[in-house]
Amino acid sequence: MNAAPTPLLNGIPAPGNSFVVWDKKIVYMSVTKVACTSLRWMVADLAGEDLELFYSALGAQQTRLMTIHGDRTRWQRTPQLFQLSEEQRSQISRDNGWFVFAVVRDPWSRIWSAWQSKFLVRHSFYERFMDEPWFPAVPSSQKQVIEDFHTFLEAKPWTTDPVLSEDVHFLPQVHSVRPQGVNYSRVYDLRNLADLFTDLKAHLERVGHPVDELYMPRANETPLPLIPPVLGDGAAELIEQLYAADFAEYGDRWSLDTLLTGPSAWSDDALRHAAYHTVANERIGDLSKQARMYRRKYRNAMKRNRDLQEIVATRAAGRSDPQSGLGRLAAGAGRRVVRRLRAQLDGR
Repeated sequence: MNAAPTPLLNGIPAPGNSFVVWDKKIVYMSVTKVACTSLRWMVADLAGEDLELFYSALGAQQTRLMTIHGDRTRWQRTPQLFQLSEEQRSQISRDNGWFVFAVVRDPWSRIWSAWQSKFLVRHSFYERFMDEPWFPAVPSSQKQVIEDFHTFLEAKPWTTDPVLSEDVHFLPQVHSVRPQGVNYSRVYDLRNLADLFTDLKAHLERVGHPVDELYMPRANETPLPLIPPVLGDGAAELIEQLYAADFAEYGDRWSLDTLLTGPSAWSDDALRHAAYHTVANERIGDLSKQARMYRRKYRNAMKRNRDLQEIVATRAAGRSDPQSGLGRLAAGAGRRVVRRLRAQLDGR
């Protein structure tokens, strides 16, 4: 008797950070700040998604590439695991030819990248924390940036703040990977993405969908590279304590010595570039808020117009003339409201 295939999940709820490419038998478990922008574009391309559909996101994304992190409703062909039926999920197994993968990264560089992209360059969502004593200043010098990072680590706000305590950018990677709950084909390391690409191409060949190249656009959200002084003054050891769960699971992959080589200072141009990111993101956030406000107004106006039309239809039902003066007045008012909002959205 043949043994039952290894189940995908070990008694855990179907994770939401999953991307299922059904026809190519791929499941990707996304981990934030681990090349997830590039990997999501790769998966979207493999799934045959309309890539330009992502560009219409109204969030405060700094670039078109970052729009891949918008609303999951734009993913038309790539469901999450919990959106599949129990019967469908039961078919997903590495023993049934599925390729189930995730990618992890050393916590030292990951928290540095997360802090930069969300706080140092001021992603609009995180401006709500600007009054906190650990919120960084606009980059002006290497000393100031590193001190602000160390202050953030020492405050460790994601361990106490109710919003940040659920923010996967700052939670340990095992929270997203669920190494004991998911039976992977393999969990890769960011430094060995070449192995992932080799294995994925071989898998696509096996399932009858060979590709010459994988679509992997590079999104650089970290204007200041990690340099040894960033991890000085006990910062490296503090990160090891804060992310002990990651080190316990994958620590044999990472060496601090590999991060403590190379240049020990940023150029003045690099600091100016980081400061530019900060002020540019503030403006992008302003525009995103305005766009969302106009979208809400437009939707409300459309609803009011429909409500007016229903009132007119109800009242006109008892009249001999359905095109009464009341009806024309109400319908005209609704159309004028919609036209005004459309003009605002178009920038007129």
